[in-house]
Amino acid sequence: MGKALEIFAARIKELRDEQGLGLREAAAKMGISHSAILMYEKKKRTPDIEVCKLFADFYNVNGDYLLGRTDERR
Repeated sequence: MGKALEIFAARIKELRDEQGLGLREAAAKMGISHSAILMYEKKKRTPDIEVCKLFADFYNVNGDYLLGRTDERR
């Protein structure tokens, strides 16, 4: 498992927690299953480009931030 996947998992969990969203609430708002979010957060599933974009848009952050290429959210 690559470092980018570890950072992605940690950052989407951190962002969800910061917004006070449960798995089901975040999933409903994003239009994906709560189990998919959980699998990304637990590093059991590798996100594709569309999923990275979905999370970046939803949390209003830079895709590079989610992948650990920068520490700046925007």
